[in-house]
Amino acid sequence: MESAATQPATPSEELVTADPPADEPIDDAAICTAYGDVLTILENADLGLDDGRMAEQEHEGWYQLATRVLDRLPSSGGGAVRDAIADLQDVAPAIPSGAGEDPAGVRSTEWYAAEEVLGAACDDLGVPLAINVFTGG
Repeated sequence: MESAATQPATPSEELVTADPPADEPIDDAAICTAYGDVLTILENADLGLDDGRMAEQEHEGWYQLATRVLDRLPSSGGGAVRDAIADLQDVAPAIPSGAGEDPAGVRSTEWYAAEEVLGAACDDLGVPLAINVFTGG
């Protein structure tokens, strides 16, 4: 008796048998890398505004998004990286989507002071702060 050839399961047919990975604490190097997303949002928003490709309202929306991304980064547990993130979160608290609040703390003097501390702490870990500029031509 010949058996029919079996076809590999498609992704939608595969069954997940393993437990999902447990939440693991994020290390400080990963926080430094993740903060790069905040910087990327801000820098690209600034470039778009400066180049006249977006209005002030859109620019503010991107800044508000940056506060929410920042708010998701861990800031408890001590250490230079987490303390600097906590300082940034204090300077620019998360603005809820649709709230219409001004992200006044972003790119303020206090922001830059906390970001300088974060940059030094990340440099000490060998993970310098980095951005990805993708707007403007």
